[in-house]
Parts: sequence; structure tokens; C-alpha cells
Amino acid sequence: MTTSSKNSNIHAVLLVGGKGERFWPLSTPERPKQFLKIFSPKSMVKETADRISSLIPKTNVHYVLPPHLVDSLKQEIAGVKNKNMIIEPQGRNTAPAIALAARALRDEPDAVMAVLPADHLISPERTFLADLKTAARLAKKGYLVTFGIPPDRPETGYGYIEINKGQPLGRRGFKAKRFREKPDLPTAKRYLKSGNFFWNSGMFVWKVSSIIQAFREHHPGIYKGLLDSAALSKAPTLRSYEKLEAASIDYAVMEKARNVAILPAKFRWDDVGSWSALERHLSKGLDKNTRIGKLIVLDSEGCIAVAPQGEIALLGVRDLVIVKSGDKVLVCAKDRGADIKKLLARRTR
Repeated sequence: MTTSSKNSNIHAVLLVGGKGERFWPLSTPERPKQFLKIFSPKSMVKETADRISSLIPKTNVHYVLPPHLVDSLKQEIAGVKNKNMIIEPQGRNTAPAIALAARALRDEPDAVMAVLPADHLISPERTFLADLKTAARLAKKGYLVTFGIPPDRPETGYGYIEINKGQPLGRRGFKAKRFREKPDLPTAKRYLKSGNFFWNSGMFVWKVSSIIQAFREHHPGIYKGLLDSAALSKAPTLRSYEKLEAASIDYAVMEKARNVAILPAKFRWDDVGSWSALERHLSKGLDKNTRIGKLIVLDSEGCIAVAPQGEIALLGVRDLVIVKSGDKVLVCAKDRGADIKKLLARRTR
């Protein structure tokens, strides 16, 4: 697709940052998951930017990130302009980050704004872009659109969205009925069987004016802090920003709004939220272990071993995650990867 055929009325907002906890010790606050090259020779943020490059011009691709990741982003995204980096004074979850991006785009109220986390695996590219165009058409009608991922297993690690099949929006979309938190296994099995529930992808498409109005209606605190006329007269500071509620966009807006549309995704998606995701995307050896780096194995299977430098040796063990990065080593049960955050909290005690 040539530059002239790119859609200048769509802006992409890539969310870059995080505490680097889920993929610790390979990821850290100074080098979070978005900058890792686990699944391809490119970093995940580079993969995300390249995925949309045929549809959205570089001038319309914006990055929300903390100050300490600016240099890392410039290394990954050649030629990124300072004006395309929206600096977040402090990490306050997704709602303030998205409001900050809407603030930057406020002079184009009718433009479509696609919010994309920079650490998801998505394929094939052509299908994703087709779905993004479909979502943009719904967004132009005033809907707050999110992609719903058709579940292929009773996953307890994702939030779900229930659709209202009685309120179809065109050939593809549906009105959202309700958002559901991460379920237990019996509930996840019930969701899968019903066919009315989709995984919450955390990707959103809406008009700039629509999301600003949604903040005005559903979260006046963030609206007054960043988007009303008084807030627009001065730049956010660390002091003013840390007063904002550290809320997710789901909690702040999506769970309350009545104009939420769900577009069932045709593309494949994974938010690779824990080390166990490697098993879904990297091939296993004959010994039934998943590895990055050198691995020596005897009577061991079902393990995930990551050592970009050095080597790991397994003897008589099953279903472990072992990650070596520099002078740090993680060893955990494969089904406990979601608890790494709790583990890391103990380091500061």
C-alpha cells in the first residue's frame, strides 16, 4: 500500500511501558516486555508498529510511554519524532494513559483513534487490518469499539465480554451486554459453551470526540484532570498526574458506557501474559520442553527453559518454568506464572 493510500483519518496510539513483572527476570521496568525479542527477531513494539504501517502513516502513530523509555523507543523505532511520543509522567493504568492520548489528539475530534497495547501477538496482518477498518467504520457512528476474541479454551487468565446477540450492529458487530472479570474454571467453561462470551482483547477503536465525551460522563476525575478547559491550559505535571485515579479503561469507561460495540475478531491474538504463553508459540523439542537458548535435559518434560546466555540443565523435573537472565534466576511451577507479581512484591519488604 502506498503512502498516499494510507488512512490519514486514523490515528494509532500504542501503549508502551509497564513494570516488567510478567516476564521477569528477562523483562524489567527499564526493559519491559514490549522491548523483548522473544517470538521473532523484532521487539514486540516494533512488530506492533510494523503491523499497522501499511494502513496508518507514521505521522499518525503515537506512543504513550514513561520518560525513561524514550531512548529505548528511539532505538527500536527508527525516525520516531518527539511529537509522536506522549510522555506519561507516571504509570497510572490505562485510563489516564488513554486520556492523555485523547488530549494530544483533541484538535481532530472526528478522527478515529485505535488504542493498541504494544505487546500482543497478532496474525495474520491482513486480517487484522481488515478488522481494524471494520472497527473504524463502527467508531465513526459513535460507538466505543473493542475487539472480542473468540475463546478456544476455558481461559481463567483473561477478562470476558458478554455480547447481546439480539442487538447486532451491521454484519459483524454487537452491542456489549456486560464485562466480566477473570473467571474461575467452571465459569470459564460455561462462558465457552454459551457462545456469547469473548475474551477482552484490551484493544479499542473510537472517535477522539467519543472517548473524550465518555470520560466526561463516566469519570469526571480524569476528565477534569486532563481534558476540560482548565486542564488544557497547563501541561500535566508529576504532581497533578499522580492525583489521577490509577484506573483501567474498562473500569473508568467501558463497563459504564451504553455505546460499547464488540467486534468479534477474525485474526489470531494472544496477549502473552505469562511465560506459559511460550508453549503456544514456540515449538517443543523431542523431549517435550520449550526452550530459548541452550538446554541439557535428562528425564524431564513439560518445562519452559529460557537462557539467552549460558545454559540450563534439567534432571528429573516436570512442568517448571526456569528463566536465567544475568545474575537473576526464576524457578516456578508452570501453572503459577500469574503469581510472579506477588513474588516480586516480596523483594521490597
